[in-house]
Amino acid sequence: MKAVRPSRLLTWCQNQTRGYRGVDVTNLTSSWRNGLALCALIHRQRPELIDFDSLNEEDVARNNQLAFDVAEREFGIQPVTTGKEMAARAEPDKLLMVLYLSRFFEAFRKSSLNNNGPSF
Repeated sequence: MKAVRPSRLLTWCQNQTRGYRGVDVTNLTSSWRNGLALCALIHRQRPELIDFDSLNEEDVARNNQLAFDVAEREFGIQPVTTGKEMAARAEPDKLLMVLYLSRFFEAFRKSSLNNNGPSF
């Protein structure tokens, strides 16, 4: 897998999650803590997998675990932590999040829903 520059990854994540309730991706750490951004990333590609409207912003462990489980089951993306660990930390580890989000970028970049223009 080719590494994605963190700045490009952040822009891609912002494009994918724009417009979702409670989601404001401004970085690759604390913006992901409550799990809503991860769920939005999955929902943008496959809305039938996650009932985004039913998610509770306060239920950090559940939101994250849901995203980790769905990503692993549907896309083969191995989790880098657990929902409980995400809830216990003030913010996720940047290196782990870059690694994890890069896997989504790789899995979804060929999708017609990618808002990054044509891929060459």
